[in-house]
Amino acid sequence: MTGKRRIAYVIPGLVWILIQAIRIYPPAVVTAAGHPDFSYYAYSFSHWSYSDMVALYGARRLYLHLWPYFQNVIEYPVVLGLYMSGMALLPGLLGYFLGSVAGLAAAYLTAALVLSQGRGKSVLWWSLSPLLGVYALLNWDLLGIATWGLTVLAYERKHYRAAGLWLGLGIATKFFPIVLFPYLGLALFKLRSRGQRVELRQFLWGTAITAVGLNLPFAIFAEEGWSDFFTFNSGRPPDPGIWGVLVHWHLLNTGNVNLLSLLVTALGGLVLLAAVWKDGLNPIAAGAAGLAWWLLCNKVYSPQYLLWVYYAALWLEINPIQLVVMNIAGLLDFGMAMQWLALGTTGNPLLSRFVAVVVPPVIAIRDLTLAWAAARPWWRRRVHNRSIAREV
Repeated sequence: MTGKRRIAYVIPGLVWILIQAIRIYPPAVVTAAGHPDFSYYAYSFSHWSYSDMVALYGARRLYLHLWPYFQNVIEYPVVLGLYMSGMALLPGLLGYFLGSVAGLAAAYLTAALVLSQGRGKSVLWWSLSPLLGVYALLNWDLLGIATWGLTVLAYERKHYRAAGLWLGLGIATKFFPIVLFPYLGLALFKLRSRGQRVELRQFLWGTAITAVGLNLPFAIFAEEGWSDFFTFNSGRPPDPGIWGVLVHWHLLNTGNVNLLSLLVTALGGLVLLAAVWKDGLNPIAAGAAGLAWWLLCNKVYSPQYLLWVYYAALWLEINPIQLVVMNIAGLLDFGMAMQWLALGTTGNPLLSRFVAVVVPPVIAIRDLTLAWAAARPWWRRRVHNRSIAREV
């Protein structure tokens, strides 16, 4: 792919980000104190313009320029906490906002350019996706998604130390890239056990240098603030979905859900590990499937997580129908979440009917989409192996 064509392919995504930036910047009526106040939530939900990036500038007192984790508790991994706090050093809410948008736009471009190098025209599915128009600036996920692409590209080009470094950076940024670690590591170990010269140790050291190196100083010297990422999520009640229903029916409590979701996630991960070892399942496909399975089984789910699953799927064999379904499911989930929160924060009497009629089918579509993404790479490998066996 030529440089001019590559640039042309990534422009639509930048347009999505620009449109979203204009849409989510809060008006003066909810930023009278120089940062979003409590009224921001009802306003942003009602206008479908909510963004964690905007909300947490006020909610986490980023405008006070406190030292992240040492003076200010932040429920995100360290690179993200440093990024948030660093952008807050820019002048006022506008400076913070523009700097944050620029950084996320750069992350989008990084994810797009490495995808164009590794999968060619798949980048069009990335840049044209309307999911970018609602999720690119909802949170900071693009920073982690970029490390996913960098890890996969480095691994495929046999730059194993670089793959480990990017993977560790991703773990310290948004944590989800950790799902790649066991599959890539096992695939390298398998090649090494068969006598091939593979730099498994370099991959492991690369991951440790960034994942452990970035976290260790905060874990030692700011343990209370650093550990909030783990304690915050463990104490959260289940988000809407099967776990939430079981808790609502008093069949489980939050502690039971923590344990069961961990066990079910681990079981699916072990099945995929066995497929990598025994059946030769591509570890990148296993990572994509493992990510979807994790998000399906996890008690905590935010709508923008589907952007991760979508990007990971673009590194596999393109299935246009599945990609279209992902886009539809992601848009429905966003609309459902915004309207639900809008009705709740404004005390609208239609809330109970909305929850009864709209929420269940949208969550079912989302969960079926995640299940499809989790099953398809492994299933396609099994079908391929059966067809080969019949031919022989």
